[in-house]
Amino acid sequence: MERGTVIGAVVLVGAIALVMAQRLGEPGDERPVPAAELVAQADRVPAAAGAAVADAAQPTAGEVRAFTVDPSATEIHWRIYRAGAAARLGHNHVISVGELEGRVSLTSDLADAEWELSFPVDGLIVDDPEIRARYGEDFESVPSEDDKAGTKTNMLTDRVLNGALFPEIRLVGTGVSGPLDDARLPVSIEMLGREIEQSFPAVIAVEADSLTVTGEHRLTHESLGLTPFRAFGGIMAVGDEIDFTYRIHAIAGGQ
Repeated sequence: MERGTVIGAVVLVGAIALVMAQRLGEPGDERPVPAAELVAQADRVPAAAGAAVADAAQPTAGEVRAFTVDPSATEIHWRIYRAGAAARLGHNHVISVGELEGRVSLTSDLADAEWELSFPVDGLIVDDPEIRARYGEDFESVPSEDDKAGTKTNMLTDRVLNGALFPEIRLVGTGVSGPLDDARLPVSIEMLGREIEQSFPAVIAVEADSLTVTGEHRLTHESLGLTPFRAFGGIMAVGDEIDFTYRIHAIAGGQ
């Protein structure tokens, strides 16, 4: 859906979107959607600052710094796309995380960073109008409240996220590779009783009292071992691509 923290969130979000897209059964446009700008409020890390953590923020040898994810300053969402000959009859969708808990711990060696993110699947938000508005004509259609409710119901059934049996999605990871302005975060996504290993790109800013991770990443159903929904011989279908955007903000202190 902060290096470690963002990675976990990002992965988590990717796995969920993937599963949703698999079963939603919404027709759509197979044309890849150009990557949208990161969340408008996302903090960008200057290249010079990204090379190393500021001295004031750098943990000293043997020190472990703990951060707690701030849900009010964090945003994780993904887009799934209609496909097939009848794509115009459906909508592209934006799914966002409504409730989130997470923690991150850092030492002087970021390769030892640890993070964990989790969220309940019944707290997912379908087609927030403010988020849809960021993505232009591909998201210009306006799903009705009934459309949104139907999409969420479909997501939580045993054919997709199986919310009754698996009410939570969890992302965990250890280690960060690369410079802070072009990092990679390994993430294990725990959902539907299994673990999915992924790696997400991230821009990480570490301050004395906070940690912020931003990025966007495209996954596919295939990469998650899933098959996109198709009906009527593919006339109605969900596209293979899932685009994730994330900004995870954590503050110093916590468990």
